[in-house]
Amino acid sequence: MKQMKNKAAQIIGAALTGILMLNLAACGSQPGGGASQTATETKAETKTESKTEGTTQAGQTEAPNSEAPQDLTIWMGSWWEDQIPVIVETYKKENPNVNLTIEALPVDGYVDKAVTTILGGGGPDILAVDMSQMGTLIDKNLLSSWNESIGDMDLSDFAGIIDACKRGDMYYGLPYRTSASIMFYNKTMFDEAGVPYPEEGWTYEDMLEIARKLTIPGQQYGVGIAASNADPSNVFTCLTPIIWACGADYLNEDETECILNTPEAIEAVGYFTGLYTTEKVVPEGSINYTLTKDVMPLFIENKVAMMMGGDHNAVEFDTKYPDLDYGYCVPPKAPALAGGWCFTVPVTAKNPEAAYEFAKWFLQPGVLGELTIRIPARLKATEYGVWNSPLYQTVLKSAMDGRLSPQTPVWTDMQKVIIVEIQNIMQGTKTVEQGCEDMTRQCNSLLK
Repeated sequence: MKQMKNKAAQIIGAALTGILMLNLAACGSQPGGGASQTATETKAETKTESKTEGTTQAGQTEAPNSEAPQDLTIWMGSWWEDQIPVIVETYKKENPNVNLTIEALPVDGYVDKAVTTILGGGGPDILAVDMSQMGTLIDKNLLSSWNESIGDMDLSDFAGIIDACKRGDMYYGLPYRTSASIMFYNKTMFDEAGVPYPEEGWTYEDMLEIARKLTIPGQQYGVGIAASNADPSNVFTCLTPIIWACGADYLNEDETECILNTPEAIEAVGYFTGLYTTEKVVPEGSINYTLTKDVMPLFIENKVAMMMGGDHNAVEFDTKYPDLDYGYCVPPKAPALAGGWCFTVPVTAKNPEAAYEFAKWFLQPGVLGELTIRIPARLKATEYGVWNSPLYQTVLKSAMDGRLSPQTPVWTDMQKVIIVEIQNIMQGTKTVEQGCEDMTRQCNSLLK
């Protein structure tokens, strides 16, 4: 098996013809850090990234560190509400002339409100956006370019989702939050079988070999997977990295055609379903399993040795199951399935210069690490605050090569189609080739 790889009125007028109703998934809590003096102190360490003091351009608003009073408005999700006073106070200490207002808005209808407001000529100076919505907002020309404002920044330690902020060489935002899957392994099961723990750089071939050694049919299994339409996200947490590791993908580059019938995709689907049909290293009920309701309990009971998950799983393990002896690592070598949020500047921003300066300030590793309440999207930020732990550093390491799911509006329906065909293959009613051809044909019908 191969190694598992565009003046604001014009803009608004053009965009009016194609508004999409966008919905963002609500975000669960993650551990967050309160503000400390460190957030201010570390500014000096990364000053070269964030300041263009005393410089203004003709026709532009003065930069926020000039003496003139500045108004700056930011929209973020409601889960930031408790942290907003801390962010405002910390920024005010360094930029006393800036009247910073951060509005915490409910996630339900968040982007719909933003699009409608921007199209009406209003909106915030900074709009926080879920990465999964960036493609649509960029394509509708609702966001301003960042290229002239970030030339002095080192972007090398941003998570892989930064690519979703680009169109060609043009940046339309920068991520401040990320997430990515990691692999959990049950140390008890590994130790009892005398099997070494997974190491960074391992492959899906390695995972299969380990799973074989840890499987005792009817008693315990080497790995857990999800294949139930009850929670599609669980299925694709398991399947997508395998697809990418085989050099395959769901759609072509411009997301106009499904390509799940290529040799590489057939190989990937064959590997995934084969864990159940031929290798039998996953539980017998896997065809109807979700990770949360089914696989995780078996992992806790020492009946499944490996499972994909996120940092929230570790928090639950530690708080509810203190006796569980487990470890975690980056998934087998392949782009991980990732997500996150980014700062953007709408084309209607009243103070874009102040917006870019705030974003660059907040995204400094030390400031981000101390003030964010979600996993930071910069690797260096994990050296600060609560993020300076092996768990979050492992998540960030996984996220560095992370990729997003397809951004097409029909992705939700595509997932259902793919899962049904995966189940058909697992049940033996279709061959891998037949299943891949059928899912490709149905997905292409959705794309028309």
